[in-house]
Amino acid sequence: MDCDFQSDHGIDEWVEMMLSPLQGGRYPLSGTIELTERCNFTCQHCYINQPAGDRLVKFRELTTGQWKDIIDQFADAGCLFLLVTGGEPLLRPDFAEIFLHICSRGILTHLFSNGSLLTPEIADLLAENNLRSLEITLYGGTAETYEKVTGMKGSFERCLRGIELALERNITLALKAVLLTTNLHELDEMRALVKSFGLTSFRYDGNLWPRIDGNPAPLAYQISFEDLLSLDFDDAERYDKWVETYNQFEDQFKNVPARAGRVFSCGAAFRSFHIDAYGNLCPCGMVRCPSFSLKESDFRTAWEAVGDIRTWKKSMHTPCDTCTANNLCSQCPGRSFSTHADFETPDPFICELGKKRAQRVILQIQHESI
Repeated sequence: MDCDFQSDHGIDEWVEMMLSPLQGGRYPLSGTIELTERCNFTCQHCYINQPAGDRLVKFRELTTGQWKDIIDQFADAGCLFLLVTGGEPLLRPDFAEIFLHICSRGILTHLFSNGSLLTPEIADLLAENNLRSLEITLYGGTAETYEKVTGMKGSFERCLRGIELALERNITLALKAVLLTTNLHELDEMRALVKSFGLTSFRYDGNLWPRIDGNPAPLAYQISFEDLLSLDFDDAERYDKWVETYNQFEDQFKNVPARAGRVFSCGAAFRSFHIDAYGNLCPCGMVRCPSFSLKESDFRTAWEAVGDIRTWKKSMHTPCDTCTANNLCSQCPGRSFSTHADFETPDPFICELGKKRAQRVILQIQHESI
């Protein structure tokens, strides 16, 4: 699974120019808000979903007014990019009101959805208010497999209808997939489905996470090392990106471990933040602590407090200290915490995958140079 959100590559240079006076300082440039943990699907692999009709969960969620107030606060603090996600964000009957409020603050907004609850009215709303992009997840290339993953009869057709509604309105749309033991065999069918809609953007990932409550159940659907490596090396575009990464950091791969020093070296709590459905601000969607309640504190205070993680120095001796797989490995503090309840011990699965990927990239490059 990918990190939730990145800014638009097309305007990265403009953003860097705008932020240059900060001289590398922290700034809440982009955020993710999780409107709800509830979802109308019960996907096998999901790390977060709560039942759509769970009254207790719904009662705990932020109200419309609370969301509007928080949006105003991070907009005033300078947030430019926002990802709206869930659960399934379209489950909330006040989605339109919240979305319009975000737009009124001039924030460039992206939306993650399963597409099944998209209606003509919501699609019109998104199109008329310049949604930056909509990402819809495919869970299979056929109804049988898709609905085996989602646990919801009729969900495949509803998803396809949502895609059609978005395309009819020229909404910028990208399709993606989470690959599981359940649906890996239909990757080609999913690619064909994307092509049938006239789309070229299709990304997929096969790394699964435990649930955020620690339940490891999703990992039962984790595909193997060999399948993950095949995804990287059988797809020319994906392989080229790994080679580009290797070439960019070649000296480090040969000599210098990159994971010594700071615990957090990504963008979490540096240029990005995450706010869950209950108003807790945390570093990112996969690092839920430390967290600070925006019911008890204002955004600026919580943003400064969460930034303390950027000062954390590694205190444990782990295999990462001497490993040179570096940026060919997707190990991160979130992975560590999800498997070991600390931010430094590497996830054994991700560790082994990174080593195998690095070995294969190097061997492939050597072979091509002969």
